[in-house]
Amino acid sequence: MRCWFNGIDADRIEKNIFTTSDLESWLKFIETVFKQLYIITKKGGYVAFEVGEVIKGMINLDEYILKKGLIAGFEVLCVFINDQNFTKTSNIWGVKNGKLGTNSNRIVLMRKT
Repeated sequence: MRCWFNGIDADRIEKNIFTTSDLESWLKFIETVFKQLYIITKKGGYVAFEVGEVIKGMINLDEYILKKGLIAGFEVLCVFINDQNFTKTSNIWGVKNGKLGTNSNRIVLMRKT
């Protein structure tokens, strides 16, 4: 709906979206993303990168993002974690509080020094 409202061809965009369930492939992709973020972020500028937890809460992606941000040259300021309690409607999407789905938003806040 957002694409339609902004006159963007969603099918064309969808072809360029990177998806994987393999952590190593994702980390290689994220490393490239952070190199590019560092280039385009002005000195003193901020990056807030949002992820969740995966594999039934066993992997917290913010821990990986934090490391990739440091490697790229950013200063990590903090990590915000928003644990959520979901309503019955979340069950439609397979989200079960603390068990299935992504049950938190994790935002890593970084600055280019």
